Amino acid sequence: MATATASTSLRPPPSPSPPRLAGSLRQWCWGTPTHSSRRAFHAHRRKRNTLLCAAVKGPEESFKKTIEVDRLIDMLRDANPGELDLIVVENILAFSEGFWVRLAARIDLCKSDDDKKDYEELAENVMNIVDRVVHKTDEKIEQSTDVLKAIISPVMNEGEDAMWPPRNPEALKLMEKEISNREIEGQLDESFLSEVNAQLRQAKEDVDKPGLQAMLQKVLQLYASNFLRKRSYAYKGERL
Repeated sequence: MATATASTSLRPPPSPSPPRLAGSLRQWCWGTPTHSSRRAFHAHRRKRNTLLCAAVKGPEESFKKTIEVDRLIDMLRDANPGELDLIVVENILAFSEGFWVRLAARIDLCKSDDDKKDYEELAENVMNIVDRVVHKTDEKIEQSTDVLKAIISPVMNEGEDAMWPPRNPEALKLMEKEISNREIEGQLDESFLSEVNAQLRQAKEDVDKPGLQAMLQKVLQLYASNFLRKRSYAYKGERL
């Protein structure tokens, strides 16, 4: 049986693969995920004209996009505090650079100080909500990564490349036990599955990490097996 090695680094560079929610948040969050949205918004206001020119791909496409953004801005403006949070969360991927550029433009076009103040307060409130969502998502990603590291730890040797199949025949049993324990603790949720799939996509693109790819595929296999076994028990219980 062929043996493959994998780097012990589990967090690869960002993948250009189709994004999940968390990955998308990191990609669109003003181009600088670690920076404050507040600074980015004010930077957009200063560079609005330049950014608008660079973003235009065609008059018709630009016009349609502007209408979509204006609808969202109007919806946010008319919402009460309770509705605002829900609208932001439901449209979270819409808060791209283009949104903030357009909102800054509408602030600049206000004819009264009161209208300008209302829009600025709206921008501040939306930024705060988006910042909370991004922060919560980043925390969830880190938690899912830690769970994944714990699951594959039996076959990962610190300071050296991991072998696959593992040298220790008990490693797979330990992985399966860890998955069962994490499932009982409620940690194998959709976020965890998304993290495994994201890491697997990256591992497939990194030709020097065949071992990591095999490990992640095994994690998915064990996850599916555990899930199906749980459903089977539940079904039998209902029949009884």
